Amino acid sequence: MGSNQGKGLSKKIIFDSEINLNRICWLRESFCPVCKEPMEIIFDDLPTEQEIIEAEKIPCDECSAGKQEAEGEDSVVEVIEDDHSDHNS
Repeated sequence: MGSNQGKGLSKKIIFDSEINLNRICWLRESFCPVCKEPMEIIFDDLPTEQEIIEAEKIPCDECSAGKQEAEGEDSVVEVIEDDHSDHNS
């Protein structure tokens, strides 16, 4: 377990509201790559070094939600532009 602590991992019991039960997970304290706020990365199973590296590249929920909203706005603009592209002047 010493190597797991070296990776910054700890075991934690988390309540899962979807299944209405507590479950044991692996937790890593990290920072959001976008806003730099502290966040917890939760793994169901003991992660590999590569899984930890990939997980640390994923932004926090707030930054992800903002990104999805911005992508949604872009797609609306594209649809509006596409609706008018078939009109000839």
